[in-house]
Amino acid sequence: MTAPLLTDANKRMMAEEVGLSAEYTLAERNFSDFLNYVHIMEPPPGRGVVPFERWEHLVEVCGYLESEKLLVWLKSRQTGASWLLAAYALWMVLFRTGALVLLLSQGEEESKVLLAKCRFIYERLPLPLKTPLGTDSRQELTFPDMASAIRALPSTDKAGRSATASLVIMDEADFHEHLDANYSAVKPTIDDHGGQLILVSTSNAMNARSLFKVLYKEAPNNGFKRVFYGWNVRPGRTNEWYLARQQEYHDRSLFEKEYPNSDDEALAPPRTIAAFDPEILNQMSHDVKKPIEQMQCGPAKANIYQDFQIGKRYAAGTDTSHGTGGDDAVTVIIDVATGYVVADIQTNTLPPEQLALASIDLMARYHHPIWGIEDNDWGILTIQYARSARYPRLYYRDEDKAGWHTDERSRYMLWGELIEAVSARIITVPSEDGLSQFFSVIRNPKKNGRIEAQYGAHDDYPLAVGIAWQLRRYAQAAGRPKAQPDPMRDFFSVKRFLRW
Repeated sequence: MTAPLLTDANKRMMAEEVGLSAEYTLAERNFSDFLNYVHIMEPPPGRGVVPFERWEHLVEVCGYLESEKLLVWLKSRQTGASWLLAAYALWMVLFRTGALVLLLSQGEEESKVLLAKCRFIYERLPLPLKTPLGTDSRQELTFPDMASAIRALPSTDKAGRSATASLVIMDEADFHEHLDANYSAVKPTIDDHGGQLILVSTSNAMNARSLFKVLYKEAPNNGFKRVFYGWNVRPGRTNEWYLARQQEYHDRSLFEKEYPNSDDEALAPPRTIAAFDPEILNQMSHDVKKPIEQMQCGPAKANIYQDFQIGKRYAAGTDTSHGTGGDDAVTVIIDVATGYVVADIQTNTLPPEQLALASIDLMARYHHPIWGIEDNDWGILTIQYARSARYPRLYYRDEDKAGWHTDERSRYMLWGELIEAVSARIITVPSEDGLSQFFSVIRNPKKNGRIEAQYGAHDDYPLAVGIAWQLRRYAQAAGRPKAQPDPMRDFFSVKRFLRW
C-alpha cells in the first residue's frame, strides 16, 4: 500500500513539532531557555499577565545561578528578583529527579506568596513542559513522577532543619527574625550534596550587622558570590521617576533603603536616625590608615598610629566586653589638642583582667595619661585590676568611685559632645574597624531617640572615644586627684574645681 503524500501544510506542521520538541528539550536542560515559556503577573494598574522580560541584570543573575552554589543578593524593590527565583525553583523540581526546594520567607504569609508565584508560572506553561502535580497546597507543591517538591516555610528557629535540600531560597533574608538559626540549620543540608543557597533581600534599615549583611560584606572570602542591583536596573526608571517617588515618602532616608543607588547607601543606617552625619564620616574615611607599628601588650596587640611626643597631652577611654567573641573590648588614646586617636586596642576575645593589663602596657608608652573605664558589669572588673596594678592616673568621678558611669544624663553629654566634635572634624579616627562603628550609631526611634548602636551592631569604639574626649579636661593632671569634679558640670555651665 502506497503511503499518502504529505501536503505542504502537513510538512510545516511536522517541522514545527520537531522544532518545538527541540526547544522544549533546551528548556528542560537550561533555565535561561525555560524562561521563554514563563509568564508573570503585573497586578492592576499593571499590564496583567505578561511574558517574563529578560532585563539585563536578570540575565546576568541567570549566569550566576548556573555557576554559583552560594549567592547573596542585595537589591532594590521591584527589580524582578522574586519572579526570577520562583521560576528557577519551579524549573528545578520539574526537571531534576528527587529535587527538594525550600522557600524561606519572613513569615508564613510571605512564604505562601512566593510559592503562589511558582504555581502561577506552572499553570501557564505549555503542556509538554508540565509534570503532573501531586500535593497542591498553599505551602507545598509536589511532583510524584519526579519525586520532587517545593516547600514554603516561615522563618522559625527550626525551619528546614530536617530536610536535605537541592536549593534553598531565603527571600527578604535581612528581615528574617531567625535568620542565624535558619542558616545554621539549612547550610549543612546542602554541603554534602552540592546543593545551592540563595539569600536575597532589600536592606533592613534597623539592623546593621544582620547575618545577611555580614555574609554580603565578607563575600567572596566566605565562598558567596555577592551581587547588588539598585533602583535604576529596571527599564523605564529615570532620574525623574526616582525624584517623583522620593517625594511620595514622608521619610526620604527610608526611601533610600527601598530604592538604593549603591550598596553603601543600602547598608548605611537611614540619615534621619543616624547619630553621626554619614557625609562627615565618609570624609573621615580618607584619614584611615594602617598603624605605624603593632605593639605587643601582654596577650593583645595594640595599634600605634602616632607615637608619644614630649609636651603632648593625652587621654584614654575604655569600654570592656565579656571577652567571649561578642562585643568589642576597646581602649583608645587620643591627643587632646588635635583629637587624633593615636593608639588603640580593639578585640572581642580579651577578658576584663587581660584588657586592664594590656591597656596599662600601652599607656605606659604614652606616660600614663588620664584613663577612664566605663563601669558597666564587666568594666567593674577592669577597674579593679587597674586599681590593683596601681595605675597612677585612673579617673575617679568621686573620691571613692573610679570609672566613667553612663546614665541618661552622662549619656546625653558624652554622645552630644562627641557628635559635635565629629561634625566639626575635630576627631580623627585612623582605624577602619573603629570608624565603621560610628556609621552604626543611631537615635533609636523605638527608644525616644536614645543614642546607641543599631540592633546587631557595636558602639564600643565610639563610646571609648567619647570617654577619652570627656577626659580631655584632665589631660594635664598628674597622679590621682583627691577629688575630681563631675565633667558634666561643664556641660551644664557649672563652675568646676579640681583638687589635687
